[in-house]
Amino acid sequence: MLLVLLTFLLGAALSRVSLCAVAAAQQCAAAREVAGLLRLLLAACASGIALLALSRVLLAPELLPRHLPIGGMLIMGSMLLAAGALLNGACYLGSVLYAGSGNANYLFTLIGLGVGMRGIEWWATPHDSPAFAAPVSTPTVAATLWWSGLLLYGLVVVLALRSGRTRGVALWPLLAGLLAGLVYACQPGWSYGHVIGSLARGDWRANTWLGNGAALALFAGAIAGSIAAGRWRWQRPSAVRVLRCLAGGALMGIAEMLIPGGNDMLLLWSIPGLALYGGVAYGIMLLVLVLMFGGAEIWRRRARAATKLGT
Repeated sequence: MLLVLLTFLLGAALSRVSLCAVAAAQQCAAAREVAGLLRLLLAACASGIALLALSRVLLAPELLPRHLPIGGMLIMGSMLLAAGALLNGACYLGSVLYAGSGNANYLFTLIGLGVGMRGIEWWATPHDSPAFAAPVSTPTVAATLWWSGLLLYGLVVVLALRSGRTRGVALWPLLAGLLAGLVYACQPGWSYGHVIGSLARGDWRANTWLGNGAALALFAGAIAGSIAAGRWRWQRPSAVRVLRCLAGGALMGIAEMLIPGGNDMLLLWSIPGLALYGGVAYGIMLLVLVLMFGGAEIWRRRARAATKLGT
């Protein structure tokens, strides 16, 4: 029940702050604004402080993510994750925000995720992706790395809170990150994407009341938070948006199986837990998004300039 409560609170926090990688990349490329990227950094740091502290206090290294190889599948999955999020109009965390705010189009993103995860299993073999590999025991993080990570996360948080320019935007990302760290301390590796994937694959052994209840609580918290903030606005599905959400969700579902993990788990568990593959995958995804938005902005500027010259 603690996990269900924490995911509900996490959903409520996510409804108050955008941790969407698509929105952050668009702000960075088009408007030269880094506030979105700062929110992502603060959420990851707060989650890292909670995870690293609890893993040491509880003597439980299994709270931290396992180390996975960095290869072609991870790179391809990261690029597919960026393409799917761009087509969908939101990443995993952004989809929670928009669906919780009443945009019914993003309910079809969840269906697309299941279709993508199911489809990749028909195409791939167990040796094609680390997502299908046998579980690897989690190594204990070296003491030097543990202290370095904890001090770095703490330094970023302190600097953000002491700066007058960032203090106002820091509280909600920090709260969301802290709650995410507690969620992963209760259930390492949990994500609503995994719940959708197990449902799509018919893996009833992985479908527990705890996992399903936590996924429902996440979206219930997002809805409750949106209503409390006055942001709830029902938006009916449109044919074009539904198709985009289905296709984008399917690409993100495939990417989750290849990396493995969606960008929610990468940002709030893998990176905070000092897993190198998480930082590489998330970095590739962000870079691809920024390049896509940057290229689109350059094209629009040239088109406007050509129009002015023509007139």
